[in-house]
Amino acid sequence: MSLSHTSRFLIFSLFLISTIPAIAQKTSPSLFISKNTKNNTPLLQAVQTEFLKVADEVAVLPPLPRELTGRRLLSVSRAYLKRITYLGYAFQLTGDEKYLMAVEKNLLAAADFQDWNPSHFLDVAEMTMAMGIGYDWVHEDLSKKSAQKIREAIAEKGLKPSLVEDYWWINTTNNWNQVCHASLAIGAWAVADYYPELATQILARSEEKIHIPEAQYNPDGAYPEGTSYWEYGTTFHVLYLDAFQKKHPELVLPVSEGFLKTGNYFLHAHGPTGSFNYSDSRQSEVMSAAMYWFASKSQQPSLLFKQMPLLQEFLDQKRTLDSVNTSNRFFAFLMIWLSELDTTVISTPDQLTWTGNGENPVSFQRSGWTKDAIYLGTKAGSPEVSHGHMDIGSFVMDAKGVRWAIDLGMNDYNALESQGVNIWDGEQDGERWSVFRYTNYSHNTLVVDSALQNIHGKAEILKVKDKKSLKSTSLDLSKVYENQLKSIERTTLIKKGKEVRIVDQLQNNSDSSNVRWGMMTYDAISFNGKNQAIISKGEEKLKLEVIYPKNAQLQLYPVNPTAKGEETNEGMILIGFETTLSPDQKQKLEVRLIPMN
Repeated sequence: MSLSHTSRFLIFSLFLISTIPAIAQKTSPSLFISKNTKNNTPLLQAVQTEFLKVADEVAVLPPLPRELTGRRLLSVSRAYLKRITYLGYAFQLTGDEKYLMAVEKNLLAAADFQDWNPSHFLDVAEMTMAMGIGYDWVHEDLSKKSAQKIREAIAEKGLKPSLVEDYWWINTTNNWNQVCHASLAIGAWAVADYYPELATQILARSEEKIHIPEAQYNPDGAYPEGTSYWEYGTTFHVLYLDAFQKKHPELVLPVSEGFLKTGNYFLHAHGPTGSFNYSDSRQSEVMSAAMYWFASKSQQPSLLFKQMPLLQEFLDQKRTLDSVNTSNRFFAFLMIWLSELDTTVISTPDQLTWTGNGENPVSFQRSGWTKDAIYLGTKAGSPEVSHGHMDIGSFVMDAKGVRWAIDLGMNDYNALESQGVNIWDGEQDGERWSVFRYTNYSHNTLVVDSALQNIHGKAEILKVKDKKSLKSTSLDLSKVYENQLKSIERTTLIKKGKEVRIVDQLQNNSDSSNVRWGMMTYDAISFNGKNQAIISKGEEKLKLEVIYPKNAQLQLYPVNPTAKGEETNEGMILIGFETTLSPDQKQKLEVRLIPMN
């Protein structure tokens, strides 16, 4: 992979960093920052130069007030995590007093809050992470009064509130566990010299409990909550592991086998146009700091195959860190972990198929790693998992640089909650399923007798083939539809690297049943007879053809939101067909998806 563009930054970046007026830094950070870096390449120099420009923008922003969005302070906590780490790391890189003054201003502003909103403890967690890192990186360079105020805030508003009750997140398996225990550990390490008993209590709990969600990655590394929550929970998890290992290099912290493999999951979960955004996830790609950690720890630079182009987009001004937006708030750690690995050669991954079993199994296959390759993601599992959708049997497809079979993904939580929709009521008749995009009505799967999928059912992956001429994944969906049909097996496949087929083998129960096959796609569609349609996106086209049943009549289904506060689905439509099964009838459904030249 060529990084020649970065060489143009080398002379300028060295000049910039060396000519900034520096003060004698007194603080020796104990968290994350290593003085024994392996990488000081033109790439890293260029990234640091561009990063400092963003830090300059952050430095002049006024402190944020304690202002809730709905029931959450989370956006404010995340903003402070981004600001404090950017400014603190900029000070580490340059010694420029303007960054020190700015990080102190933000630390003191957050310390002045009446609390960090313990009723939604993620808010406390991310703020404690921010404050702990900021304090650790600059405390000796602050006035004694400021340092005292900041560490008191960490203890009183971060650590102690976590001990006042037996919070549900302490023993949960999902991302809340990872975020809360990692963040509280960082805060505890930061103030341990002044609050030794409190810090010991917090650190012992974090070390014990943060291993609970690691089992969710077993056996292969697939993350049940999808790619967006992988980025969230896993990043905090590796922040904990990295801090622990650098604080205690003499100790070995055991980590589950699945967790160590999960970098491969995140790599393969992304096709040419973005992630397979099942569950509460978004399709857009992110610069993932955690992937740099996994590449370093596993000595697999190929894990960065899709990450390095995103970093290059940042250098080319095609992607921004945006000083105000809370995305990319872990970028300082990306640079830290980039400095600890060799990126001289980023080879193309050697696998075209990756399958992850476990609580929410998934399979990803592709014809190649080029931008115009066919990519096919297939989802098994259960709607009952944390942040789950009724997307069992669903698939996404990329070809010619276009996502043709689309998952609408998550909906903004506050938009729904502010309208009174209880999206966390995930029982079979729960209010979560009043949201169109959470149900099987909106996903690329089956709807039988207009019914919702069975939330307690789980689909398993039966078989995966990975041949040059045929790559396929077969699922048993029977338990998800057990109230409507006797059995369903779905196979998704890439044939000869040129087309995709979706094949369903159904057997009805003792009643008559209506089955709807559907695929979410763009609303630019023309029909060619009853069983063929051409879908257009810009200059690219995809042919959809129903092979079985022979008499299928393609039609379009509305994709209007069904809940207040639900995002619109502008430009989308669901194309599909219906077939009626007599009692005990067996039926094959088969659809071809052919990218057109």
